[in-house]
Amino acid sequence: MNFYTEDIANGYNWKGLERAIARMMEHLGWRDINVIGGAGDKGGDVIATRAEGDVVKSWVVQSKAVTGDRYIGPQAVNEAINALSFYDTNIAAVATNGEFTRTARQRQAQLAANGYTLKLWNGVFLRSIIEQMSANHSGFRKLRPYQDNIVQKVITSYDEGGKRAFYIVATGLGKTVIAATIARNLWDRGCRKILVLCHATDLALQLEQGFWPQITKEVPTSVFFDGLPPRNTEGISFGLYQSLYGYLPGIDPDQFDVVIVDEAHHALAHGFRSCLEHLSPRFLVGMTATPWRGDGQSLTSVFGDPIAKVSLVDGMAMGYLSKVDYRILCDNVDWDNMQSMSQQNLSIRDLNKRLFLPQRDEAVISELKNAMREVANPRIAIFSPSIEHSNRFAEMLSAAGIPCAALSKVDKAERRRRLLAFASGNYQAVCAVDVMNEGIDIPDVNILVFLRATHSRRIFVQQLGRGLRLSEGKEKVIVLDFVSDIRRMAEMIDMNNEGKAKGAENEVVYLQEGFVSFSDARVESFVNMWLEDVADLSGSDDEVKLKFPEGF
Repeated sequence: MNFYTEDIANGYNWKGLERAIARMMEHLGWRDINVIGGAGDKGGDVIATRAEGDVVKSWVVQSKAVTGDRYIGPQAVNEAINALSFYDTNIAAVATNGEFTRTARQRQAQLAANGYTLKLWNGVFLRSIIEQMSANHSGFRKLRPYQDNIVQKVITSYDEGGKRAFYIVATGLGKTVIAATIARNLWDRGCRKILVLCHATDLALQLEQGFWPQITKEVPTSVFFDGLPPRNTEGISFGLYQSLYGYLPGIDPDQFDVVIVDEAHHALAHGFRSCLEHLSPRFLVGMTATPWRGDGQSLTSVFGDPIAKVSLVDGMAMGYLSKVDYRILCDNVDWDNMQSMSQQNLSIRDLNKRLFLPQRDEAVISELKNAMREVANPRIAIFSPSIEHSNRFAEMLSAAGIPCAALSKVDKAERRRRLLAFASGNYQAVCAVDVMNEGIDIPDVNILVFLRATHSRRIFVQQLGRGLRLSEGKEKVIVLDFVSDIRRMAEMIDMNNEGKAKGAENEVVYLQEGFVSFSDARVESFVNMWLEDVADLSGSDDEVKLKFPEGF
């Protein structure tokens, strides 16, 4: 038994064929793999990169499922070449569970004579390669001590008859690796039907790929969304609670041995909670990087108390996240009108509008260029306040000699094309509003730019986490924060104080000294004085009215 299941081999599961091809490629060493098949895919179903010596080459694969004795002709080859052109890749391939016609192979030879590299992978080839692969993935990750500790606690709870477990692990610290290892252990204990639930399609696809390195090739995986139910077969099914919700009346409560919930802070939504209340698995696992909810509801009512909490600062102190040089650029504070504002009993929203002068994009680009001189091979992620700004700012950066791609409000195929170009080094920067919050990994990023004001702690931590992942050759991440919101400043002061304490505890020098700097020291003093009187300024609503601290 392996993930190239009979329904895939016989052509009855075209989505499964795409995923099996991606899994095979990843197992054998391809990177940056994305499954993009579907309407508007421009002839490509899987895109990826692979290092050949010192050169990284990009690939696009066209997947063709056939039933019976049907063959794949030259049309599929032409589609793959069109995809190669659209995605600007070096190599194209056509993969099928069936066989190719003689004319398809003649077309391949024609293309080769004209300088195109095109591979043809038939069903016999795919089955043979997958059967010969080792049981364990080449990217299998040995657990870090804190990860192993969480896995052992969860498995011990299951072995002792427990019904649920919950853990909080910050972005970039491997909560998916932990979940996948838990699933592997539970699979070995006879839990052969495992359901992984989340709230977004891209996240479901990323979760499936995140599990592949930790599970053996004998464990089939599948995805369900777009209104489809999970498969009632052995394996791990990844999908959306929104899709599951409509099928609840026809799903036996004990159909799944294990249910794993990612981004568990979404689980208190009505539909999500209804799914969890209907299902009665042997074991329920909840995990999240950001447990805070805007409505104040507690996740413990569903998942129980967390068995472990590992914060961003914990990860930094342990050396499992990148060093951070966080710079709050606050030279735009209107100190001249501070005294008059202090007497107006302003809300946070009004204060932010009046306290901070508009930041010019030209000044942002100037600061960004200065930061780029401090790192080797600058790789930049920018969070914009709006789609219109994201597109305009990407054009300004490109005109300034920093090739940048805007990711917001483009279709899936175009967004994946731009991300592949970013992974391949064709762009130095990507700019978005929110599509980088969840579900997209960009570990090479070494400069983050915040131009978007959000007082949601969860969204902010997700955005910050985009730049904290370790990567070869990456010494640190520089964060340029231009956000004009005193709550963000309060958040960073709190995090900085936590870092100093844990830096001293773990003998981490750069944390002890503080990893956050203010371009205007008066602002840090201003917010610190405020925090003496306000318990949680960072979580305050827009309408909360603040009294200015004495002396300002």
